[in-house]
Amino acid sequence: MTTPLITPKTRIGEFLDNFPELEELLISLSPAFEKLKNPVLRRTIGRVATFQQVAVVGNIPIETIINTLRKAAGQNQTTEIMSQQSNLNVKPEWFNESLIVETMDAREMLQAGQHPLAEVLGKSMALAKGQIFKMITPFTPMPLIEKVMDKGLEAYVKTVSESEIHTFFYKA
Repeated sequence: MTTPLITPKTRIGEFLDNFPELEELLISLSPAFEKLKNPVLRRTIGRVATFQQVAVVGNIPIETIINTLRKAAGQNQTTEIMSQQSNLNVKPEWFNESLIVETMDAREMLQAGQHPLAEVLGKSMALAKGQIFKMITPFTPMPLIEKVMDKGLEAYVKTVSESEIHTFFYKA
């Protein structure tokens, strides 16, 4: 059986299933990846998060992640530009705290192994034009952010501390 090629679209859980010996190397790439040691977060995030998404969370170029892991796995490195510059951390013109109509702290839910996607989608889609929904998490929830943005909303991510991230969803 051939091991799959490590790409930006590879899910973390799939990678760790195929290359368990590279777990420490992955975690060493960014302090943000230490959270993968938490079994609850690993089960929830590992199933859905891709390397492209965790590159944003870890604030590390996707090429660095992919080529470091490919080298260790005996795969060919790549020279193609894979990253999409994320502007999620740049404060957008639409952002105004007075437009926040609801806040949800999802930290306890995530710690309990529950995924807030359905609740976040419901609250985000219920926004009126010009309103903002604020979500608090212990990490940047890129898969969730992408799902909400796929529904036509805009997002802004503000890091308050290493364990407190505020994500704002705006209906234009």
